[in-house]
Amino acid sequence: MSSLLSQTADWLYQVNPTLCKIPPRANDEEYCFMGPDGGTDGAILCGDISYSMATCVGSWMLSPTHHIVEGIAVTLLALVVLHYTAPRLFADDTTTTLRVQHPTGAHGVTLFCLTMVMIYKWYGYPRRLYYMVMPCNMQWVLSFLQCWMIPESWTRTQYIILQLKTTFLMSVVIGIVLPETSDCELPGEYIFYWLNHFLLLWLPAAYVQNGSISCFSSTTSTWSLNGLWWAFSCAAFAVFYFIPVTFLAIYSGLNLNFMLHPPHDHVILRGQWYRLVTVVGLCITFWVSRLLVMAYEKVATTTRNNKTTKQL
Repeated sequence: MSSLLSQTADWLYQVNPTLCKIPPRANDEEYCFMGPDGGTDGAILCGDISYSMATCVGSWMLSPTHHIVEGIAVTLLALVVLHYTAPRLFADDTTTTLRVQHPTGAHGVTLFCLTMVMIYKWYGYPRRLYYMVMPCNMQWVLSFLQCWMIPESWTRTQYIILQLKTTFLMSVVIGIVLPETSDCELPGEYIFYWLNHFLLLWLPAAYVQNGSISCFSSTTSTWSLNGLWWAFSCAAFAVFYFIPVTFLAIYSGLNLNFMLHPPHDHVILRGQWYRLVTVVGLCITFWVSRLLVMAYEKVATTTRNNKTTKQL
């Protein structure tokens, strides 16, 4: 077993041996990338690439072995959670009885924002397109699939995407409260950053407003239903970021979603196990998302009922 782990770790390291062992801080005279063999021959200084890219460079702060062991452990736990929650959620009549109605403007807003995000990534620094896997960008990818690719007759799939998006809502709030705008250098990009994030808040609220999604059920308790959706969403998030996104981060050399090392000088996220701390923190914030959506749905439902009563 140890031999297999060692061989797998060696293979993972060879995916990108140019990553530095210590996370670069984008100082001009330090290395951002080592040479093809991991040495200084052919290494690239941070001053030789754009500052925006230098601030996003990844590292081997976590060893290949650590990535493999932690990734397998988190993924196995997440798969157990998915195995437990999925059948219970899909047995709920709500996943098939509610008809998803796309709010007015949802198709156009989704297409516009996803296109703009991809344009800014494409014309930014090299490899920036890999940042499409960031949580807020993935919200637009999910919206595009929902509005333009997945038929409305696929009720369950449409509904699952909505539940995922509402659970991940706090990732958008984090992007507003703790903005990462240092690499917004292209024309109009800074303004679009804020427009993009506020539209990401509007879209799920519009689906709740028109009754396309509900945090309540007539067949099970509210807390049980939301707990299952919360656990399902957290597990799906973990699988996506610990496996494909981490591999993409290593391959691209970019610290995608901070999967290769934590933000510099962060108060809480430190040391070899910072990703597990992040998991706990995100699980808490995603539960807050559920609570916020529940509260908003209560208000929206009451408002809708009052309008109907007045019309009668």
